[in-house]
Amino acid sequence: MLGYAQLPKFLPFPVAIHHGWHRDVHDFEAVAKPPEIWVWSERIAREMIRFYPRDRIRIVGSFFCYLMESIKNELPPKEKNGSICIPPHSSHFAKTEYSVDSFARALDQLGDDFKPITVMLYYLDMDPHTVSVYKSFGFNVVSNGNLFDENFLRNFILNVYDKKHCIFSDLGSGVIYAGYLGLNLHHLELPSQVKNLGNPHLSKEYIETSFRFDKNFLLSINSTSINEEMGTNHLLSPQELRRAILRNYFTWSFVRTFTYTMARRIGGAVLHRIGLRRRSLNV
Repeated sequence: MLGYAQLPKFLPFPVAIHHGWHRDVHDFEAVAKPPEIWVWSERIAREMIRFYPRDRIRIVGSFFCYLMESIKNELPPKEKNGSICIPPHSSHFAKTEYSVDSFARALDQLGDDFKPITVMLYYLDMDPHTVSVYKSFGFNVVSNGNLFDENFLRNFILNVYDKKHCIFSDLGSGVIYAGYLGLNLHHLELPSQVKNLGNPHLSKEYIETSFRFDKNFLLSINSTSINEEMGTNHLLSPQELRRAILRNYFTWSFVRTFTYTMARRIGGAVLHRIGLRRRSLNV
């Protein structure tokens, strides 16, 4: 977003913004009381008012759209063929469990138009067993990098944009991005379950609400619904985005949050150095 707005990328981002596609919202972004919460779509804005004032919620579209606008001329033309497969993925605070063998067999039974198949795993799911199962069926296995890799989304685009189909079982950001890139979306039914590893927002109610949303969304998923979810009608020009970012640096809520965050970082660094010095003296 900073790059598209032609601002230095080392600047702190002054507002809260969703890290990916949201089925439903929770209060995570509202907890720090940011100057504004930026959301992708009108649907999310309507739901976010449960946690934040509407006049501090701004619809700007997905950052993925801004990235594509920034790099679209860098992508070499390629003939689309084969498929990218996006299996259910885990996170640091949730483990998604499913039968890798069953999913791999279902992929292998697809017609020739879906081949070759590249399986794209989240880096936390790149364990030896999972990788070896997919490779045993002759599938290529790739990852986009870890959570802190600044090229994560660029790697995703390079792995996906030249494919014809996107095969998936669970909806997620990657599936929505693939649809936005023009891939044919092909859903495979696969039982999976989420094991909560400490995410306070991943309640049983949230999981059930997400399941119901996915079931209804899959019935009508098309380019129109994907563009609505991505907020393509709300994208800003570089000048408009730059103004929207800059004005939020001059708000009390940003100054308060930024000062608090920096004080915690500096205090933590000082305490860490003191601890290291004490340990070295004890030795």
